[in-house]
Amino acid sequence: RRPVLETPDDVWERLVGINLSSAFRLGRAVGARMVASGYGRIVYLSSVSGLLAHRDHAPYAATKGGVNQLMRVMAREWAADGVTVNAVAPGYTETDLTRAYLAEPGMRASMEALVPAGRLGRTDDLVGPVLFLASAEAAFVTGHVLYADGGRTLV
Repeated sequence: RRPVLETPDDVWERLVGINLSSAFRLGRAVGARMVASGYGRIVYLSSVSGLLAHRDHAPYAATKGGVNQLMRVMAREWAADGVTVNAVAPGYTETDLTRAYLAEPGMRASMEALVPAGRLGRTDDLVGPVLFLASAEAAFVTGHVLYADGGRTLV
């Protein structure tokens, strides 16, 4: 978390590599197998940050926006081959990585206030959306970002 003007190149490069380049390489590898077999389901993990302009999140937000567009291109290219490509975009979710940040004075309350559902996400909140997009019931859903965010993108 830092302003754009204070973001060093190595931080930018690291996040692009972790969040975007890995998504490209993995998608390309499994996509080739799925296209060849005539069937497949790819579900990327995105973020509301790929849509919303949160300050001090430039590298993260840019990579998640990139994942969203990469997913759409893959979906367009592989739809006729029976492969769907979608993404689930959680809002702020409590995980082992976010617990210390949320423990800072007032942070949890300020984050919860941004969510119409009145709470932060839990990892269990993502299971249903991912399972749906990976299922036969979602055979005609491709190129979609499903926001699992308690309404965060509404405000």
